[in-house]
Amino acid sequence: MVCPAAPALLLAMTLPLVGSPVARAFQPVSKTGGPSQAGGESGQPLDQGSGTGESVLVSVYVQLDFSNKTWLRALSRNLTLPPASASFAPGTLTGFGLTTECDVKPDGSIHCACLSGYQWNASVCSRHHPCQATYYPRPCDCLVFSPPESGYCQLLPPVPGTLSLNTWLQMPGNTLNLTLLTSQETTNLHWFLRRSTGSPRPILLQPGTHVSLTSRQGQAVLSISNISHKWEGKYICCFEAQGFTWELYQVVRVPLQAADVAQLPDQLSVSCATSPGFQLSCCIPHTYLGYTASWSPGEGSEASLFNTPSDQCLVLSIQHCPAADTIYTCDLQSPGLTPLRVPVSVTIIQDGDTTCPEDSSAVAWNVTKAGHVAQAPCPVNRTGMVKRPCGPDGVWGPPHSSCTDTGLLALLQRAQLLWAGQGWPAEEVPQSLAQLLEQTAVVSSPSDLLALVGTMTFLAKVVSDTRIQLHRSALKGIFILLFGCLMDKKVQEALLKRFCRAQLPSSTISLATNETHILEHSKGKSENPSYEERMT
Repeated sequence: MVCPAAPALLLAMTLPLVGSPVARAFQPVSKTGGPSQAGGESGQPLDQGSGTGESVLVSVYVQLDFSNKTWLRALSRNLTLPPASASFAPGTLTGFGLTTECDVKPDGSIHCACLSGYQWNASVCSRHHPCQATYYPRPCDCLVFSPPESGYCQLLPPVPGTLSLNTWLQMPGNTLNLTLLTSQETTNLHWFLRRSTGSPRPILLQPGTHVSLTSRQGQAVLSISNISHKWEGKYICCFEAQGFTWELYQVVRVPLQAADVAQLPDQLSVSCATSPGFQLSCCIPHTYLGYTASWSPGEGSEASLFNTPSDQCLVLSIQHCPAADTIYTCDLQSPGLTPLRVPVSVTIIQDGDTTCPEDSSAVAWNVTKAGHVAQAPCPVNRTGMVKRPCGPDGVWGPPHSSCTDTGLLALLQRAQLLWAGQGWPAEEVPQSLAQLLEQTAVVSSPSDLLALVGTMTFLAKVVSDTRIQLHRSALKGIFILLFGCLMDKKVQEALLKRFCRAQLPSSTISLATNETHILEHSKGKSENPSYEERMT
């Protein structure tokens, strides 16, 4: 009879030496009286050791079928070893425990999960699918069987190794060292990092500009240089030993630095006559350290917290202008760490001060004191800031935008980490190239173009260092679209303006403008000027 749940019961019995007449006559039986259903290749003794005299410890497996799962829970709670009795001859029952719980699924497959202290051995695991997809080698605790297959999980031996680190709190710029010491021969050893944000999939760690791996008999070391909060998280070491897969981990925390805090604005001049109130924001990435943020002074203002998938921001809404110039401070605290304080200078415009007037040509620029720089956020889906200087004579200068498409920026940051040693090059490089093909259509500013070129540069370094093979068409498509972006008249004009601001007067720049070279993707772009073009 096939039942919804079929946990296997382990009976450890002390029997006469194998080979004696009594031992040969003994055969384990199931609850229904037939032969035990535990068999198969996974049926080696779970707990076997040398005894004294004429006995040896032998493990016997019996399968119990339950039509109601509540019975299983009741059995688990009341599982005790019965008192010794002559009825157990020719052996004495010395151990009693549940090893495996199986469920029959609607498709007829059987999902068998190991209970605490047990695991499928590597041999059985290699021939069956896991119950849930895994993204990296994990301890084999649940497998899918097809009737009439069966089996049971085996008792885990003591952990054959220890994982230690120099310190769990790593200061930015330091070198992290994780050391695995093993007492048994190990194979298939890999290092992974599960970060506090982003994909739940652990990131493979491989040799790179920040990562180095060394190993010798009984020891493996992972070293990460110039560490930052992007290397914070759970470090996992996976390896095989004694026929099982093992997973050891350590959690590493990295304090934030002032450069990790995003402020908008980082300075401000306010005319109380035209803008009686204003807002300040302080944003930090999510971390394991769990920072709490506060603004000071906070009198006469209201603070609110906003969360995004990657950041948390504390916004201070000041209802009334302060009477004099004030420095507001964003205080970030985490238990046991020195508080991180980031100042924002607010200048109050007084009567008689030279100012630049309000201007709404592209962005709503408020009245700004001469000699100060006004700041504005980027549009939706762009990261950075737009700045505009107010000259000493009260005349606005040209705006400067560092706004970059968030998709392009994410690709650039991912390529940087891939080169540093985080990720799966053979899988991620082709994916990033394919995404770049899609992102070239959104390039509309020098910052976008620099991010695109930077991403390609880092990916090229990864390909060179890891010697992975790429399809020729992928590389060809990227360079064609990059050339097309450079030939786009809008991008050319934006680049020319930026270079002209950066070059000496004697410098010269030549950009090809032959319209016959503009690719089809450029022709399909909107004729309306982009936000970035109006800024440059």
